[in-house]
Amino acid sequence: MDKNYQKKILDLIRTDFITMNGGKNNMRIVIILMVLFFGGLGFLFSPVMGLYVPLMASGFLVPMMFQNEIKYHSEKMFALLPIDRKDLVRSRFIMSIVLYIASALLFYLLMLISFKLKPYYIVLGEDALDIIEMLAEISNNNMTGLGIFNLLYFGAYSVGLMLISANLRRYFKNSKIFENFFSPEMRKATKKETGQILFLFAIIMVVILGITDILPVRNVIVPILQLFLQLAQVADGFLLGAVLVTIAVFSSIYNYICAILEYDEREL
Repeated sequence: MDKNYQKKILDLIRTDFITMNGGKNNMRIVIILMVLFFGGLGFLFSPVMGLYVPLMASGFLVPMMFQNEIKYHSEKMFALLPIDRKDLVRSRFIMSIVLYIASALLFYLLMLISFKLKPYYIVLGEDALDIIEMLAEISNNNMTGLGIFNLLYFGAYSVGLMLISANLRRYFKNSKIFENFFSPEMRKATKKETGQILFLFAIIMVVILGITDILPVRNVIVPILQLFLQLAQVADGFLLGAVLVTIAVFSSIYNYICAILEYDEREL
């Protein structure tokens, strides 16, 4: 890649950053609040609660980056510039994935600090249930707590990476599918969206109530976790984590290639 082409890609990324930061960005506020909420739970309750950040942020990241472009219908502007469509796809995949990986690494380090220092013992007491240590006990100590922690976060970030690349592909195929995030006349959620929100909320509540032992679901969860942990025990979870990351990388490459082909055929 020559320097002129690198400069072109960097200029496109810089343009998207300027567009993204112009005016009020509702999606950015949502992501910040979400990170603060689940990050707080990660320090005060359990680092496991931080797993919701990469999973939920991956759904909001693409709409956040292109909110102004969608809102002001400026997508056709790039058709007037002397750039190939594949260059625009490439720059936005690079920007999105680098931004996601950087934020994921930062949040991983914060939750690692929580795992090491265990500040939730101060809030909940020394007898509080540590779900990561509980999983280590279920594995008959074939996995360390750090190995389980790494595997959980590698898995969550791998799923998030796949969701981001899939959303980018959807955006290039038809950006109108994201208009319901911003258009006042489209604020009303569909039955499917309402069901997805309620389902996610139910999962969060089950996890919280299960961890606190208010809801007696451990007897159901433990056998499933044991089957999973048997696969994860190799190399303290590193092998399974590497497999998940590899799947996410190949999925992103596939979505990137599809985005180039589909966007090239699209009428703007």
